[in-house]
Amino acid sequence: MADGNPFDTSEFEAFLAVYPHAVRELALAARLRLHAIAGPASDLIFDATSAVCAGLSYSHNWRDGFVNIAVYPKHITLVFAWGVRLDDPEGRLKGEGKQVRHLRLAGIDTLHDPYVVGLIRQAATQAVRPDPPLDPVKIVKVYAGPKRR
Repeated sequence: MADGNPFDTSEFEAFLAVYPHAVRELALAARLRLHAIAGPASDLIFDATSAVCAGLSYSHNWRDGFVNIAVYPKHITLVFAWGVRLDDPEGRLKGEGKQVRHLRLAGIDTLHDPYVVGLIRQAATQAVRPDPPLDPVKIVKVYAGPKRR
């Protein structure tokens, strides 16, 4: 589902309702911080099996998402869809696969760390960008099946 108001948080907040208050607050702040760093982008909201996710894409296609937060009951992870392509000389990104890399948020300060901001901006620079640019929309996807939270 997509609509013209990417900054409406109603679905995201509803999906987060099962999480502790501190995790919910960090998730909402982190989502806004990603938008502030990456600029106008479509909002990707997923109610997945084991996590609630909020990410960004410059297209209207969730497959073009370049960064997201994955919210779990006890922590939030910053996920880079193509993290393997990012210049990470300090080795902060974790992951062994061919594509995705991630790091755990210690708090909202993690998203104000210049090094992490640089990683997000790298991902944004490498992201698929339609020409001409598209107006941001909100895309919500709910995965079927039981939730493991």
